[in-house]
Amino acid sequence: MDKQSSLEDVKGADVYPEPQIEVVDADPEYTGPIVGTHRGLKLRHIQLIGIGSTIGTGLFLGCGRSLISAGPLGSLLAYMAYCCICFGICLGAGEMGAFKPVAGGFITWAHDYVDEAAGFAVGWNYFYAATMFGCADIVGVAGLFGYWWPDITPAAWISMSIGVIFILNVFSVKFYGESEFYFAGMKVLLILAIILMTFVVMLGGNPAHDRIGFRYWKEPGPWASYYTTGPLGRFLGFWNVFKIAAYSVGGPEFVSMCAGEAVRPRKTIPKAVKGVLFRLTVFFFLGILACGILVPYDDEYLKQQLATGVGANASAYVVGMKRVGIKYMPDIFNAIVITSALSCANGFAFVASRVVHSLALKRQAPAFFARTTKHGVPAYALILVLAVYCLCYMQVSNNAATVFGWLINLSSVAQLLNYVAMAITTLRFRAGLKAQGMSRNVLPWSTKYTVTYTWICLFWLVIIVLTQGWVVFVHGGWDVQTFLTCYFGLAFVVVTYFGWKLWHKTSIVRTSEMDFTSFVPEYDLLDEQFREMEQPPKTALGRWLKRYF
Repeated sequence: MDKQSSLEDVKGADVYPEPQIEVVDADPEYTGPIVGTHRGLKLRHIQLIGIGSTIGTGLFLGCGRSLISAGPLGSLLAYMAYCCICFGICLGAGEMGAFKPVAGGFITWAHDYVDEAAGFAVGWNYFYAATMFGCADIVGVAGLFGYWWPDITPAAWISMSIGVIFILNVFSVKFYGESEFYFAGMKVLLILAIILMTFVVMLGGNPAHDRIGFRYWKEPGPWASYYTTGPLGRFLGFWNVFKIAAYSVGGPEFVSMCAGEAVRPRKTIPKAVKGVLFRLTVFFFLGILACGILVPYDDEYLKQQLATGVGANASAYVVGMKRVGIKYMPDIFNAIVITSALSCANGFAFVASRVVHSLALKRQAPAFFARTTKHGVPAYALILVLAVYCLCYMQVSNNAATVFGWLINLSSVAQLLNYVAMAITTLRFRAGLKAQGMSRNVLPWSTKYTVTYTWICLFWLVIIVLTQGWVVFVHGGWDVQTFLTCYFGLAFVVVTYFGWKLWHKTSIVRTSEMDFTSFVPEYDLLDEQFREMEQPPKTALGRWLKRYF
C-alpha cells in the first residue's frame, strides 16, 4: 500500500491510525484476545486531563490541612518546592513520551530501560496509587454531598459515583477525553473564581466590609509549628506538607500514561508536559496563597471540621467565605467541587485500567485484562478498578476524616515512589543513549538540564519517602495505622520487584542492549500521517487555540 492510499483510508475516521509497534509491544508469546487501544486524545484533552485530574479534593479540601501544619508561608513554600520536583520528572516524561509514545507510558519505559521486574513493580504500584487516589476522591464526593444532606448514608453517594465513572469510561476514549475536557474546564473556572474572590475580599469587597489584606500573615503569623515549637517545629510543619502536596500535585505521570492514545504524540506530549506543569504551578501557587489570605492557620472551626469530616465545611475556602459573611458562594463551591472530585476519580480509573491492560500485554497480569472492546476500552481492567473503588464503603463504618487521612497517606507514598521510578528510568534512558554514542539531539524533544535536574529530584524524593512517616518514630508518636499507611507502599514495591526478579530470574537491561531504533520508523510514519491529515486553522481564534491548546 503506498503512502497516498494509506492516508486516504484514514481520512475522516473517528480515530487516528495505530502504528504496528502497539502489537509488537506486547509479549511475543501472548496469544490472548487483543483489540488494542485507540489514539483519540488530542492536545487539549491531554492538557486538561493532566490539570483536571490533579485539581480536585487535594487542593480544594486538602489545603486546610497544609495551612494548619505549616502556616500560609510554610505551606506555600512546600508546594512550590514540590512543583519544582515535578518539573524535573516532567523533563524525563516529555523526552521519553515523545521518543517512544507507547501504551503503558513510564511503566513500559521502566520495563525497557531498567528491568522487567521494575516494569512489573512500577506497574502494580501505579495501579495501587491510582486506585487509592480515586478512592480518596470518592470519599470526598460523599462528604461533599453530606454538606447538603447529612442524614443520607454515604453509601448512596459512593454507589452513584462508581456508576457515573463506569459510564464515562466504558465508551470510547474520545468520549472520556471530551467529558474530562469539560469537567476540567469547570475546575479551572472555579479556582480562577476563588482567586478573584480572594483578591476582592482582601481589599474589603465583602459583606462585612472588612479589609483583611494580609492580616493573618501578621497574626497569628506566616509560620505554624508542628509537633514542637521554635525553628524545629516550623521546619517539621513545612516538611509535613510534602505528604499533602504529593497527594495534591501531579501531571507528568498522567501525560506519560496518555502517550499511547495521543494524537500526533511527538508534538502533543512535550507541549502537554510543559503546559500542564506551568498551569499547575500557577494554580497551586495562587490557590495556596488565597487559602492563607482567607483563613488564619489557628482557626478552631477549620480544625474541628478537618478532624470530623471531608465536606465543604472542611475546606479552608468555605471557612474563609463564612468568616466574612459571604452567602450562596459556599453552595456553588460545593457543587463544582463535587464534579471536580468525580472528575479526578474518573481520571484515575482511566489510567489505572490502562496500567492493568499494559501489564496483561506483557503477561504480568491475567491475560483476560488485555481484552478491549471494539472502541479500544479495556473493560475487564476497568471492572477491576471499580471493584477496588468499593473500599470507599469503609466510610460507612468509620469517621470520614479518618478514612480520608488513610487514603492520603497510602496514595502519597505510592505517588512519590512512582516519581522515584520515573527518575531512575530517565537516568537509565539517558545512560543508554550515551553508551551507544547517541546524542540527545536524536530525540524529538529534549533539554540539556534533564540529567542534572533528575539527579537532584531523585535525591529529594528518596529523602521524602523515607521520612514522610517520621512522627511514628519519636517518643509517644507510635501508631500502627499511621505506620502502615505511610510505609506499606514502600514494602509493596520492594516485595513486588524482588519477588518477580527472583522468580523469573530477570536481569537489569544493559545500556548497550537498549533498543532505540527498531520502533522509530513506525512512529515516523505515524507522525507523517498526522501531519498530512492536519487542517490549518482559518481564523485568528483557531490559530490561538492551536498554539496554546
